[in-house]
Amino acid sequence: MAGRIEIERDDRGVETIWLNNQNHRNTLNNSLIDDMAAAIHRSNSDDQCHVIIIRGRGGVFCAGRELRDLAALLDADISLIQATYHRLRMLNEALYLCRKPTIAVVEKYAFGAGATLASWCDIAIAEDDASFAYPEVRHGIVPSPIVMALNRGAPRKAIMDLILTGRRIDGREAALCHIITRAVAKADLETNVEATILDILKGSPDAIARTKDFIVHAEDASMRSAMLSAVDSISIGLTHPETRRRISAFLAGAR
Repeated sequence: MAGRIEIERDDRGVETIWLNNQNHRNTLNNSLIDDMAAAIHRSNSDDQCHVIIIRGRGGVFCAGRELRDLAALLDADISLIQATYHRLRMLNEALYLCRKPTIAVVEKYAFGAGATLASWCDIAIAEDDASFAYPEVRHGIVPSPIVMALNRGAPRKAIMDLILTGRRIDGREAALCHIITRAVAKADLETNVEATILDILKGSPDAIARTKDFIVHAEDASMRSAMLSAVDSISIGLTHPETRRRISAFLAGAR
């Protein structure tokens, strides 16, 4: 299979996972899906990693699934088809359950599985003229994984409009639909991403990890159960040595 995953980490613990399949506009094939999921799992378990960035080489984020993978499923039995999509589920779960902050940096295209990849990240920053689309229904495919991702943030009317029509929208409209966090001018993209990273790095890594844990819990729980769990979450958090050190330092500076 073509393409590869490339990993870079700076001395702040900011890790960039690059999707490099430039001959196919950084589309995802089975091998790349497996490798990216594995990379996220490794970073999630590494105490020296503090932020994970997902982006594509060559100024393109990801134009969806490789057609060769989909073509191979046309004559396949249901077990092979299910196994193929379980790979994508593993990648989606790796992003959703990751305890490190994840940021998608979207340039040029984010179609289908590529747009879904951005949706599962905690923060998605895109060029204002980047193109987003969910064209699955035009190919007779039910976009179930996409619905799961969009349901976490986008309004129902926006979801129905985008997945039932398959139309393309730009980054500005994607931000209005809450598919991404924000859209910025191409010239401001790197500056905006760096500012976001700096803000994240000001936080306690342990508190960030526990906050992400609680968000996942709250999304799966009833409102009453989540409110009760919130008491335990914040109470236990205040017993952590780093939390006490940070609060003491803040109070000392406020005097």
